[in-house]
Amino acid sequence: MITNLTTKQIESIQIDEGVIFLNYGEEDEQFLAPTRGGGEFNASVTVRDIEFDGRHGKTTGMQTIEEQQASIKVTTLCMSQENLARAIPTCVVTADEGKTIKNPPTGVIKTEHYLKNVTMFAKTIGGKYKKITIYNPLHETGFTAKAEQKAEGELAFEFFAHYPHTDLDGDLWKVEEITEAPDMTPKEE
Repeated sequence: MITNLTTKQIESIQIDEGVIFLNYGEEDEQFLAPTRGGGEFNASVTVRDIEFDGRHGKTTGMQTIEEQQASIKVTTLCMSQENLARAIPTCVVTADEGKTIKNPPTGVIKTEHYLKNVTMFAKTIGGKYKKITIYNPLHETGFTAKAEQKAEGELAFEFFAHYPHTDLDGDLWKVEEITEAPDMTPKEE
């Protein structure tokens, strides 16, 4: 079956890889590059059906959202000490100008170890951008370092959004449509 498309439908097609920023718009903003495979955003909810006598199946008004999650996955080729330390929450960074990182102590992860946001920008055919932001993200699963002939090391991140403890029904994520590309000029260190 052939279906004609509207201009709006065509212009809304997302193309090419996304670009990722850590703490976008903040003083310590970092453009995460180089990456491989772009970025991937995921938002999900857990819906529970309220059981009641006489129920024949799913019923409008008789469902509740119990839990929400959001994450952004990205793989970087940048194996900096800063990125490696970011891969395991609360890693110990030694006083030798951050040249050494060590395993973290066990215990509660303090709020200062969470990023403020991770933001992904993805371009559409129409020249606009989807700006996808998750809040209070943290990569929780560690890292694997692999050195292989004729290959580059990859550091895979999956940043999970977290509610702030002061607003348990606050924002986890946001998707905006914007008209201007983000500034991707690397900030020299």
